[in-house]
Amino acid sequence: MHLFDVFYRFCIFVPLVLCITVACSFICDAQLVKMLVALSVICCSFILLFLKFLNLLDSPSTPRLHHSGSFFVKRVISKCPSLNQIYQPPKVWGMCGHIQTAIYGKLGRWNCPRPNGVRQEIKFPSGETATFDIFEPLNVNGSKECCTILCCPGICNSSEKKYVRTFVQFCIFRGYRVAVLNHIGSLPNVKLTSPRIFTYGDTKYFTAMVNFVMKAFPNSQFVVVGFSMGGNIACRYLAEDPSRQLPIKCAVSLCQGYDAVRSTTPLTKGYRRIYNYMVAANFKKVLKPHWKELFQEQPNDFNSNENKPTFAVGSEFDEEKVKRATTMQEIEDGLLRHFDGHSSALDYIQDSGCAHLIKNISLPILLLNAEDDPLIVKDVHDVPHHYSCKQDKALFVTTKHGGHLGFYKGKWYRPDDTTLLEDVVLEYIEAVLQES
Repeated sequence: MHLFDVFYRFCIFVPLVLCITVACSFICDAQLVKMLVALSVICCSFILLFLKFLNLLDSPSTPRLHHSGSFFVKRVISKCPSLNQIYQPPKVWGMCGHIQTAIYGKLGRWNCPRPNGVRQEIKFPSGETATFDIFEPLNVNGSKECCTILCCPGICNSSEKKYVRTFVQFCIFRGYRVAVLNHIGSLPNVKLTSPRIFTYGDTKYFTAMVNFVMKAFPNSQFVVVGFSMGGNIACRYLAEDPSRQLPIKCAVSLCQGYDAVRSTTPLTKGYRRIYNYMVAANFKKVLKPHWKELFQEQPNDFNSNENKPTFAVGSEFDEEKVKRATTMQEIEDGLLRHFDGHSSALDYIQDSGCAHLIKNISLPILLLNAEDDPLIVKDVHDVPHHYSCKQDKALFVTTKHGGHLGFYKGKWYRPDDTTLLEDVVLEYIEAVLQES
């Protein structure tokens, strides 16, 4: 029996034995016996619930791989050690998806680096300004042009988020160039130049960054990587116009929801409403530095006449609804749906996912999700599963543990500086490049 299994059973049975022993020593007092029995039951029930919440009696396992069985995919898998080994999260808390997600959301990565990039910006005729950062590789072998990773972060995120910084540092140290899109509105110190922020499925800004980078580095190879909402945008970018896939060697999508309706509906029910509230609160925090530009300024307040917004302006947004919002659905209805003229929040959500487009992606692609992700339910895993079983260059990977963008590794309680995400992504990219 494993040492930790012995420890867990010790935690369960010792309090019970102690309570019974004490009760027996005071057997003459019936009232005291009843009280001690009740306390022992409560104590054991609490410990059992605690162990169940942390999944401490669970055991780690290797990732589950779903694919068509093609020779190409099998070759790629054979060159990815992390896909063939047991994923070991920190034993104390790492097998709980809620804690993995919470630590990712609040603390990010351990010993997070701060790589230095060069910020670029693109001004659109409709008025908005998109920014992105380019990070050059730290280790380049010979004179050969390095591969460039085109990265799209998650909701409300930018190159300044800890998980993005960790990923960037990991990549540039391995000789890759990385370009990271900063979702419009995600940087508090970058003022909006039009009453518009990012949306869940709009690929315009990611497309602009990709075109800029490809023009700046014409001899480079290119890879697309998207985190959560960014994974959805990356897939939509590739699927909307198949010709975009031609210069791309492979793509990676991490923890996305695929079907925007089916993945967000569970957030309105049960305990997941807590996550809905927290995401909405964080979204409003991101909006706060840009509140005046979004809700109070008129189109003629933005720069010159030739750059007036051509879409919905601040006067059409429901400022009070967004201000009082406690769910993302209220923010979607009061603000986000107006940017592209959707009649309702449901209409906006239905248009935002990639489930109906993903079949158009024919290049090598890795889709990774955790089964205990509290934000993305397992019900939507049928989309990548069916796709990967039909597409001979697609690989869908699920892990038993990991939460939402957590995937921390470690032996006891302290996680490693990097996570399973960084390992899997770089192993997959290098394997595909070798097979190309």
